[in-house]
Amino acid sequence: MTAAFFAALAGLVGVMIGRLWDTRSESTRWRRDQKTASYQRVIEQFQVTYEAVRVVALTGADAASFQALVEHTRSGGFAAWDSAVAAVWLHGSTDVVVAVTQLDEALGALFTAATDRRIQDRTEWNQAREPAGAAFEQFVSAARSELDLPPVPVRVFHSTQMTPTTAHQPAEINEQRGAS
Repeated sequence: MTAAFFAALAGLVGVMIGRLWDTRSESTRWRRDQKTASYQRVIEQFQVTYEAVRVVALTGADAASFQALVEHTRSGGFAAWDSAVAAVWLHGSTDVVVAVTQLDEALGALFTAATDRRIQDRTEWNQAREPAGAAFEQFVSAARSELDLPPVPVRVFHSTQMTPTTAHQPAEINEQRGAS
């Protein structure tokens, strides 16, 4: 009788420990999923918001049309971005929160430069966008580190002075594909 009691007790304790372990590992997976989803949203929204800022910066519209474009961008172009940044503030690690905050500030500064008409052509745009690109690359690096992914070189904006190597020219790539 005593042996049966201890066997039942051991089984019960085993089930409780297993349930505790499952709950803890499920919670860890849920937190990682939330981080991953919020980091991905920032990346997606950066592309959308960056493009909206680029359109404002490079538009040649008259003053009234330009002001209407700026107001339209302000009223509808940043809500999803702000939501994505807030999700990272909620779920992200300290390093990622700092990186996304710097990215938000860089994107805001780029928009201000665009609305103040300090960007007049593509050359000025290419120079003005560099801090936002560097901040984005830092965000991606911090997010990958947080998710225990290996570091990878991320280049958002390639310099206009860079020329593709022969290994990356489309004609040669297509020729190599045809030979295989």
